[in-house]
Amino acid sequence: MPWISYAQNAEDVRLRRAFAGQTGGFYIDVGANHPLGGSVTKHFYDEGWSGINVEPLPQQFALIAAQRSRDINLNVGCSAAPGQLTLFAARKASSMSTFTAAEAEQHRRNGVEFDEINCPVRTLADICAEHARGKVIDFLSVDVEGHERDVLAGGDFSLFRPRIVVVEATRPNSTEPTHECWEHLLLERSYLFAVFDGLNRYYVRREDEQLVPVIALGPNVFDDYVPYVYHRKIELLEARLAASNLIGRVSTPIVTVSRATRRLRAWVSGRRQGR
Repeated sequence: MPWISYAQNAEDVRLRRAFAGQTGGFYIDVGANHPLGGSVTKHFYDEGWSGINVEPLPQQFALIAAQRSRDINLNVGCSAAPGQLTLFAARKASSMSTFTAAEAEQHRRNGVEFDEINCPVRTLADICAEHARGKVIDFLSVDVEGHERDVLAGGDFSLFRPRIVVVEATRPNSTEPTHECWEHLLLERSYLFAVFDGLNRYYVRREDEQLVPVIALGPNVFDDYVPYVYHRKIELLEARLAASNLIGRVSTPIVTVSRATRRLRAWVSGRRQGR
């Protein structure tokens, strides 16, 4: 039975493989954004894991808090030092929100509108000291639209050592790499570079170096997963079929939806089997 991958770029596929057979765990998601769509942690939460979600946007935080009661949910930003920063909150695309003024200005030139919010920020080290002391942090995900260096600079990777660190490593909405300005903060703390997936760079602490080849392998047919975007299409088709039955429509649209559902399931199955 295939499982559902919710992450934007199949990050959860690599992570699931790394922690295969592990019945529970702990994660930190900086820039969590949404509890389901594009979530690196949704699969793990459903498997009984828990962790910390850091999300400064009020509306996105409310969604996370409502659906992640077992997690520690923090409505703050994360940066190199505690205090207050201006959060540029994108009005129609929350994933473009940023603490980086230069990124916001670039998006404005492309027609994106922002609201400026005075936002409290904490350091990653402080968050870990309060909520993760004594815990094994299985993975840390950092996706903060250009503010990655500041997040990592505020961490204490000698005291709090996530087994795997996943960092978005290109400028927002581009393929331009950004890791040159922050990668040393991990390498100098005995983290090993594992792989670049076109969007993120993955690092493994030296104590777990056996995980490097495990996550370096790209998502493939043997991971037996279905991306949430395809799963959702199947759900919508099946809902249409159910609605047709409930209101007593003629059989033609029912048969059409049923055939479409079967074809989509067959396509997904064929994709998993490499056909």
